[in-house]
Amino acid sequence: MKFFAALLAVALAVGGWLIRPGALHLAGPRTGDATLQKFIDDNYEGPGHRLSVALVDGSSTRFASRGGDEHGSFEIGSISKALTGLLLADAVERGEVTLGQQVGSLLPLQESEVATATLEDLATHHSGLPKISGKPLPAVRSALAAVAGGNPYPYDVDQLLDHARSAGTGGRGEPAYSNLGGALLGQALARKAGKSYPDLLQERVFQPLTMRNSRTPTSDAGAAPDGYGSGGRRQAPWVQEGYGPAGGVVSTAADLALLARALLDGKYVTALAPRRDYEEDRIGLFWMTSPLRDDRSMVWHNGGTGGYRSFIALDLDRRRAVVVLSDVAVDVDDFATKLLEG
Repeated sequence: MKFFAALLAVALAVGGWLIRPGALHLAGPRTGDATLQKFIDDNYEGPGHRLSVALVDGSSTRFASRGGDEHGSFEIGSISKALTGLLLADAVERGEVTLGQQVGSLLPLQESEVATATLEDLATHHSGLPKISGKPLPAVRSALAAVAGGNPYPYDVDQLLDHARSAGTGGRGEPAYSNLGGALLGQALARKAGKSYPDLLQERVFQPLTMRNSRTPTSDAGAAPDGYGSGGRRQAPWVQEGYGPAGGVVSTAADLALLARALLDGKYVTALAPRRDYEEDRIGLFWMTSPLRDDRSMVWHNGGTGGYRSFIALDLDRRRAVVVLSDVAVDVDDFATKLLEG
């Protein structure tokens, strides 16, 4: 462990000395709705490069983009978990699994602590699993990837299962965000269906909703373009196989607007419904519910990778939804929430 700590310290020092990124500004051209473009001008305050925004309001859907259009590809990070939550709701409806089913009945987790966690535990971040693997090599590899602008989750399904089997679950029953748990749940659903996770998501979510430009890449061939860190440093794509259900999906504003409209119309409603307390909010099958002004609420999920940020939110009462995608690792949550409140 002393060797790993020393290696990480050296990497941080060298990385900080070598990295001299340039400033970022929203790119051209400006495409889409003029009113949304003005909203971006008046309200977007972070560093930018490519930015894509969708507003679903009643029967209308409007887009505005900088540096492309609504069909441009972005890593959506942990919004992937929200899609995994939709797969869980669908699998329950099909009678393939139950929310109270133990994940060890679907995956070879042997006598590990996590084997007895239920699918609902995993989908509500109450399984007790840590955010990422605590094993020395994966932990150091993830830290080094963060310094080098690389991919911290290059693991296959067997490696994911090894991470899960070795992880403790001492905090079960209490909310604790876990990429490891989200990935494990998605792979359990895929194993039950006899498919890979990318194929299962395509078959049960993307194809029915005609989300034609959405995918879960397992190689560089399907990856999004390089993104940027908050200081302007280029970041390599996060291509994920084992951890794909937690953060590996690539999508577009146009496709996520189709998803938002389907959710407003009542599809996958059981995934959105709050089930447990989560800090100051409530959580369904990965989907969060938080208060808005005027006693309203929004159902939402955000996401982030080394070079991207994303946000999708719905005001179910007003039938209004927003999608914001950025290829810079600076949160867009406040900007998106302001657009949703309108």
